[in-house]
Amino acid sequence: MPNSPQNTADLTQSMALMVVDAQDCFIDRLADKDDFLRRCAFAIDAAQTLGIQTIFTEQVPDKLGSTNTLLKQRARHARVFSKKSFSALAAPGIESYLRDHEIYHILICGLETPICIYQTALQSIDEDIDATFLTDALGCRRTEDGRLAIEAIRQLDCQTLPSETVFYSLLGSATHPNFRSFSKLVATFSNTSITTQQILSEKPDTARIRSPSSSSGTSKDSGRKKRRRKSEAAESKKASSTPKKKLAKERTSQSGKGKEVPSSLKPAKKKTAKK
Repeated sequence: MPNSPQNTADLTQSMALMVVDAQDCFIDRLADKDDFLRRCAFAIDAAQTLGIQTIFTEQVPDKLGSTNTLLKQRARHARVFSKKSFSALAAPGIESYLRDHEIYHILICGLETPICIYQTALQSIDEDIDATFLTDALGCRRTEDGRLAIEAIRQLDCQTLPSETVFYSLLGSATHPNFRSFSKLVATFSNTSITTQQILSEKPDTARIRSPSSSSGTSKDSGRKKRRRKSEAAESKKASSTPKKKLAKERTSQSGKGKEVPSSLKPAKKKTAKK
């Protein structure tokens, strides 16, 4: 469990929310279409609130269409991967993207649970990719098929949890700087007097949604500009900042699977993968 806001920030920087094949052609076939859209929107908004980037996969989009527009517009700077495979992790370029962006844990929502979600779970086990499946934000045409598939995913030793459980675990405590924003988000999505269409038609609160990397990048750029403008006195200040840069590099080199993951998100001890 993160024990400080800094630890939480480091952890969320190494995570991503993966929304699998949330395309209208599939969503329209769901018996609980409204609930699925609501819970997926919640997962996206929650990830944005905590600075976790979102990525989308789309099954043969040139034939089946793209991700639901109202869901996609909730995620800023989201990368979209098209695929022909059923496993989302087999989408061309997605594994190299995760590696290059030092993403070591993925939160998964989307559809369909017995097909693409299940096969994504199989590949995550085969390739030792840590994944948590958000059970309330998964969908399928046949409810019973989805229930059985989630049980099978659990038996693979993949983590399966409701989305609120996961995001509250990442917050850690009510002292987290984003706790109040997240609590408001929970209240909005839990309010049955607010329809899903109303939620989706309103733009997310831009004050709380930010790109995981944009804020740090902006501060670095402004810092460089200030240093360029400063005279000789600033040069000594710049020199004194060298140890900080070195420390940043050391932290970067130590990033990845060494980062502490909340115990509630750690998968159980993996069984030997069955081929």
